[in-house]
Amino acid sequence: MSPRELRMRFSHFVFDPKTDMLGEGPLSEVYRAVDERLGRTVALKILRANVDIDPEADTRFAREARHTSQLEHPNIARIYEYGSDGGRSFIVMEYLQGRTLDKIIKERSLGVDEGLRIAVQLTSALALVHRSGLIHRDLKPANVMVLHDGTVKLLDFGIARANNESGITQHGMLVGTVLYMSPEQVRGDELNARSDVFSLGAVLYHALSGQLPFPGNSFPEVCMTILEGRPKPLSQLRSGLPTTFEEFVMKCMSSEPGERYADAEVAHGVIMAISDSLVSGTGVSNSSYLSGRIAIAPIAVTDGGETAAALATGTRRDLATELQRAGMTVQLLPGNGTREVETDFYLHGAFKLDGAKGTLELALDQCKNSRCDETREVWRERIEHTGEEWDLQAMLVRSAVRALRRKLAENALKLEEPATRDPKAARELSLKAHGLLHRGMTRHLLASITLFRRAIEADTQSALGYAGLAEALARKFLYWDGDESFLNEAREHARRALALDPSCAEAHTSLGFAYHLRGSTVDAQREYRLAIQLSQSEWLAHRLLGALLAREGNHKAASPLLQRAIAIKPTYISTYDHLHNVLNHLDRYQEAIEVADSGIGAARKRLHGVPDDQDARVHLAMLLARMGLRDEAMAELERAREIAPKDGFTAFHCAAVHALLGNAVDALDALKAAQARGFYVRAEARNAEFDVLRGLQEFQELVA
Repeated sequence: MSPRELRMRFSHFVFDPKTDMLGEGPLSEVYRAVDERLGRTVALKILRANVDIDPEADTRFAREARHTSQLEHPNIARIYEYGSDGGRSFIVMEYLQGRTLDKIIKERSLGVDEGLRIAVQLTSALALVHRSGLIHRDLKPANVMVLHDGTVKLLDFGIARANNESGITQHGMLVGTVLYMSPEQVRGDELNARSDVFSLGAVLYHALSGQLPFPGNSFPEVCMTILEGRPKPLSQLRSGLPTTFEEFVMKCMSSEPGERYADAEVAHGVIMAISDSLVSGTGVSNSSYLSGRIAIAPIAVTDGGETAAALATGTRRDLATELQRAGMTVQLLPGNGTREVETDFYLHGAFKLDGAKGTLELALDQCKNSRCDETREVWRERIEHTGEEWDLQAMLVRSAVRALRRKLAENALKLEEPATRDPKAARELSLKAHGLLHRGMTRHLLASITLFRRAIEADTQSALGYAGLAEALARKFLYWDGDESFLNEAREHARRALALDPSCAEAHTSLGFAYHLRGSTVDAQREYRLAIQLSQSEWLAHRLLGALLAREGNHKAASPLLQRAIAIKPTYISTYDHLHNVLNHLDRYQEAIEVADSGIGAARKRLHGVPDDQDARVHLAMLLARMGLRDEAMAELERAREIAPKDGFTAFHCAAVHALLGNAVDALDALKAAQARGFYVRAEARNAEFDVLRGLQEFQELVA
């Protein structure tokens, strides 16, 4: 079939060769296609017809399908099918929506939270590769896909090699991407898992710093730089990176293989500990980080006889010991199947022994009340190891505890029902607090925090109360000199809300806002999208995601989000201002004028009923300034100052209006006043309103 036709058929797949291409290389092309047999969208990778330039291409293609199909892991792209049609081989993979890490790196370096999250998932995937006796051999940013929800997927096992396979060369050249190769791979030595660990470090180094660890202008120059093995310390290239994280990356890239982590499983354990310590705020491993009670049921034995039964019993006992060391209160349940116990979590599972291979399947349920007669599953994992009987139990326990510690840290929350609860009062207090919070001034913020805490006192299981408190504390970061402790506390309360109610959209919004203010925009976008998926009426997620996308230049995507935010909550005036700017960037000038007019009308109506809504007033002034109504804008500014002459939020937005009107001196004076009153000017200095000030030394000193 000619590629010029609108739709192309290849085997039992259909796609448009022009619009559905996802990527291509020298030897293959990848398309988004529809599997006509199963009716699902897939990624179809087709080997080019002319592969004379690489006789081994078909062999590597088959290896990729064979190796990847053996690896079932949430962070490894799944293979559905391998076959050929008309003499051309193809692989059918799951269709992934996201961006490869190399594309992300071209735009920006990763934030610390984002880098840790990717490192944890990537090492987890690579650990299974190594446990399965494979070496990836081509770990690079282009082979790491980051999905829109933050999930990481390891791709492309085309040159992966099992321990019992011979190597593949490519016309005498090295196979793989030299920029991330280990020294032994450059030399052509026999490789083991430590080579992948080196490449892992090189990928993280590039992603965190924005610079290649071993730069060069030619293939030989890069090879020599790698062999010399002297990359700059990460701390010289970026600030704010925790020492433990930097040490992890640099150890991965040790020039001597013996100085690196032995394999990705060891590296995964280390990065999990680093991540846990940073989440807990200590900067060091914290054995008492976990809290709460856990009941462990006897592990069922599905195959393997008496030996398996003994291993299952020992594994449960060792799990209990390790979780007690981590701070949990552990109870071993009898084998009568009872679940009505006083506990917070319930762990159960099954064990199978097949020769030297042990498979442990575990599930963790969180109890919805102290009696644990109603639960919800929060984690499930399958762990496999192969080894001698004396070592197998230890390996299974070690892997299980690593995974469990992270999940328990995320969900550790005692859900004991208090003697009295008043959910109705808690909800009313939370809604009242939200109304105050969005009026803008510092006194509104403090009053809302008091009300959110009262809501939690009325009902300790109020997810809405914890979510609202998280948003308020994130805003406190802006009002209190950028003190990051408020962001840490905000994330903690948002996670607590999600532990109480995983469907709480407001909690995802608050968590996203905390990430947003910290600069972790990918994490912020993920949380905003999750909030919108859970509730189409979550106006603030629409508003914040729209503003974030607009700031990144994606005005086309921002426009419908901001329009939806206005439709849901027309009394929040700042959304009109953001949408006005977005429409102007899209050259939709008449619509922009109409939106500004609507915003001005909505603001006047709002202020007639709620005169102290300072957020509405200052954004009314901004809209008036944008429309050229200078005198009216200045009149609203004067009224705002009369209402709150010493408020940092008010001073900051007065500065924005003055900047819009071209009053540079007044704008600078107002910014200085805002900063003196605690407002974190630096966080909002990127706003386009301040473009008129950017060339001024005084402005640069203020935002430095």
